[in-house]
Order: sequence, then C-alpha cells, then structure tokens
Amino acid sequence: MENSTPNKKENGIYYTPDALAEHLASPLIKGEKLAVFDPAYGQGSLLLAGESVSRQKQTVKELALYGCDIHPVNGLLEHLPAANLKQQDFFDYDRERKFDVILTNPPYIRHQNQIKENINSYRENNPELSFLSNSSDLWAYFLVKAVTHLRENGSVGAILPWAFIQADYSKELRVWLSERFSEIKVLALNNPYFESAQERVVLLWLTGYGKKNQSIVSAFAQDFADEISYSPITLTDWKASRVISVAKEDVNGIFNRLKNEFGFCSFGSCARAHIGVVTGANKYFIRDVDYCERNNFSQKQRIPILTNAKEIAELIADGPDVLKRLLVLQECDEVKIQWFIDEGLEAGFDQRSHSKSRKPWYQIKPGETPDAFFPYRVGKIPYLVLNDHKIQSTNSIHRVYFKKLSILEKKWFFVSLLSIYGQLSISANAKTYGRGMLKIEPGALIKAIVLKKKDKAVMGVYNSLLQLLASGQKEKAVNIASDFIDERLNMPDDLRQLVEDAFYEISNSCKRNHSSL
Repeated sequence: MENSTPNKKENGIYYTPDALAEHLASPLIKGEKLAVFDPAYGQGSLLLAGESVSRQKQTVKELALYGCDIHPVNGLLEHLPAANLKQQDFFDYDRERKFDVILTNPPYIRHQNQIKENINSYRENNPELSFLSNSSDLWAYFLVKAVTHLRENGSVGAILPWAFIQADYSKELRVWLSERFSEIKVLALNNPYFESAQERVVLLWLTGYGKKNQSIVSAFAQDFADEISYSPITLTDWKASRVISVAKEDVNGIFNRLKNEFGFCSFGSCARAHIGVVTGANKYFIRDVDYCERNNFSQKQRIPILTNAKEIAELIADGPDVLKRLLVLQECDEVKIQWFIDEGLEAGFDQRSHSKSRKPWYQIKPGETPDAFFPYRVGKIPYLVLNDHKIQSTNSIHRVYFKKLSILEKKWFFVSLLSIYGQLSISANAKTYGRGMLKIEPGALIKAIVLKKKDKAVMGVYNSLLQLLASGQKEKAVNIASDFIDERLNMPDDLRQLVEDAFYEISNSCKRNHSSL
C-alpha cells in the first residue's frame, strides 16, 4: 500500500513497514497466553508482526489478536475472527476491554488540524485525557487511552513522532507514563520510515503497567538495525521539557566548565530575546519595494524587514535593499491611503485577531529597533546577525536587545554564539522538528552561552565570518569561530573534543560525521 495519498495524509495514516513492526513487537511477545491489541491497526502490520514473532519464538501457546480502526484495510487479517476487529473510532471503543500487549502506530494529526468538537468529545468521554494540553497532537490522546486498556503488568509498544521527546505538551505525558510503568525504553531514529511523513520516529516500549518505575533508558540511532547502546535517564531528565541524546549532567558539566574556567556567560545575562513583529496578515502589510514605489508609499512608511532565516545571509551580503518592506501607517495618512485600507477591509483583514487588538486596525507599531536578530526556525547552524541598518523582523526571527554592550563585546557575542561552544548550547536547549529543523524559543535562546570581551582581535575574524556566512559557508564559519576562541582563550584540546562529541550527538542523534558539521 502507498502511504502518500491525500486521504491518508489528512487522517495522519502512515502504514508501518514490516521490519519496523517486528522490531517493535519482538520484546513484548512473551508468555504462554497473550491478548494483543492495536487501536489503529490499518492494514494490520503490527498485529501480523506480533503473530510472526510468536511463531518464531514458539513460546506463546495461545495468542489472540484484536484491532480497532476507523478506516481499516482488512485484506491481510481475514484469518482472524471478524469479532476481533472493530471498525469504529477508538475513542468510542469499549473501555472495559483489557489486553496484555498493545502495539500502536497512532495517527499523526497536529492539534491545529484536529476537529475541535471531536477532541472535546474525546475528553468528555475519557476522563483520563484531561491532563493533556490543548496543544497536544492526536497521537498523544491515542497513547493515553491505549494505556487504559492494559491489564495489570501489561506492555505497550508504540511508534511515535519525535514530538514525544521534544514537544512542550509531551512533558506531562512522559511524567504520566513514568508513574504507571516499571520500565520505559526509548529509541529515537534518524531514518525516515514513512513516505511523505515529515516526522522522524521514536520507538517506545512500556512494560510493567501498574508498578513503580525502576528504569528509563534511551538511545539515538540512524536505523533500528544498527548496533545500539542504551543509556539510563534520571526521572528528573525524563520530566524535563526535552529529552536529549547525551546525559544532561554531562552537558551541564561542560557548560559549567566553560563558565567557571573560561569566562562564558548566559545569553540572558547580557541580552533580551523577543519575538518579531506580528502583523496578523503578512501578505497585506509586508510588500516588495516595487509595490511600495508604484503606490507612492514614503520612506517613512516602509521599513525593511526580515521575514525568514534565509534572508539573513542575503542581508549580510547585499544590505537591506534586498528585503521586503513593512508598511507602518499613521492615522494622519488615512486620506492618502484610503484605497489601501479599503482593500484590507474587503479582504477581511480588519477582522483578524491581531488587527482587532490595534486601533486603528491598520496601524502596526513595530516597537523598539533591535540590536540584532536570531532565527526562530532554521535547518542547520543558527547564527546571530547585528542590526546595522535599523530594520525589523517578523515573528519568524527573534529580535535581540543587548544590555549596554560595547561594539567589541557585541562582536565577541556574535563569534562565540557561532562557535561550536555556542552551537552546543543552542542545540541542547532547542527543539528539533521535521527533518532536523531546529525550533529555538526565546526561553531556550537565553540559556545559550556566549562571551563578551573587549579584545580587539575579534575585529578581523568578525569580518571574515560575515563573508563566509554571506556566501552560505556556515560549516567553515563555525570552525573558524571555534579555532579563534580556542587560540584566544588557550582552550584545552580535551574540552574542545568533549564539546564536539556532545554537539554531534545532540544535533545528529548519534550520527557522528566529523568531516562535516
């Protein structure tokens, strides 16, 4: 079956590859008598995997397979009793049905794409879902309800998105699970296994339902067939906002050493980070230069503005002329721009939530001009850029305001954040989505570590780094920034190696390719 049809994508359906299904089922199929259930069985891959593992092990004397799915494909499960397979919404499935093992690849539907009435109904009919955040994606609801169908000492094997170890809403879910299972095992995988799915996957094994937690272990690998070594995770780290791939105490030890021995400090101690300008209708309020000139908007009415991370390199290379313009209008302009206001009214832009909060609705107040910018989302190697042109940014770019730093200190700030030391601190606090896309909230950014020094040697390397970034050579820029700091601070080789190892493990999930950042 193909995984990429529109209907399947809309419903979050991605059928499980057979080898992955068997890897998930294998540790859980044991004992003489088992009832195995899949709450979203689709074409039956996980149930068939359980059956296959049972035959291979030859230890299970009695195996019963059960499934529920709102859109099943029953061709491969015709040998099962029809009564074992229910075509219905899992959230309406009989709450009294209990099983020894639950195998699930729940639908991946993001919270903003869910039908609100359905979620309200799920919560009303299943009280155990009440602790989940309203921003939870559908897989989280599935997992919680699945757990309630376990018998004492039962087990769960689940294929989940990386959001399980990184999304804010997953923190409370992980806490909830640690209070109900004696052993938890997590394997985060880099390889994509589902055609057209943007999420990398996490394999989750939960065993000993109803018993006090004794063990949580995790590993990060390229493929489940790799040689994998699991490391223990403390309950404190498990309950953190993000589960990272190296021990938290190891990373914190590196940061403490950099601060105590080499003068690094936190981003937040010398700068503030705020989201960019929120217009509520970028296509209306942000226009290209040609549009502004054709329609006689004055220089005062149009402010150069960064709208995405890719434009940062263009800004460094060519200056603000390449950027679009934010239209900043005043009430006194109303007569001259009535035609523009009328266009907005006709399109309904005045009825958007951000517009309603402004009086008049078309008057955007950008606020204080930032000292620098930093991307909110970026695929690889985020870096800061100083604001030399009095421009602004949308909320896809953070605005940075320094706390009375000199120009030399600002440039040290820039170089240190770009170095491997700064990159490690960013990776350790940021979240990763899709195919490695970093998402750096203001709260995560202020935890990064930087240097603020008045050493004039920074001037030459600063200019060299700008040239590299302008031409897209980010990897080389990181190496040069790191080498500069090593030389100026007499950084020991062993510390540099520790930082590189931790950075590669966190950012690449154990894919350590030292030939390239």
